[in-house]
Amino acid sequence: MGASVGSGFSDEDDSVMSDINVTPLVDVVLVLLIVFMITVPAIVASAPIKVDLPESGSVEVASELPPITVSVSRGADGGVALFLNDTQTDEAKLRTMIDEMGLARDNQRVNLAADRDIAYGEVIRVMDLLHELGLQKIAVDTKHVGGR
Repeated sequence: MGASVGSGFSDEDDSVMSDINVTPLVDVVLVLLIVFMITVPAIVASAPIKVDLPESGSVEVASELPPITVSVSRGADGGVALFLNDTQTDEAKLRTMIDEMGLARDNQRVNLAADRDIAYGEVIRVMDLLHELGLQKIAVDTKHVGGR
């Protein structure tokens, strides 16, 4: 009564192999994936939808406005100094300058730069002032410090 122990890989065994060899299947699937990845963008780009747009002469095209910079820093007297781009101003002058320049639009971007030692409340007060003037897109500038 001996048991026959074999690896199952010999040519002498006439039994049917019931395992699936997945290596050719994986190769075929990867080749198909690569073919589709290459051909789909070419097919999509080659057949754009052509639309005949109507012409209009009465509507102005809204162009992208360059951002303005409002800076808040510590003045020589120790108070808060406001700058519009490179021009020093105060709150009242800032209101008139923005009104005169016609900057109070919904799509006008504003970069707000404030010194590190300026109190948080002062920066929020300037942000509120800009919001009151109709400037909705306000970005706060920061300095990137590497290694963190």
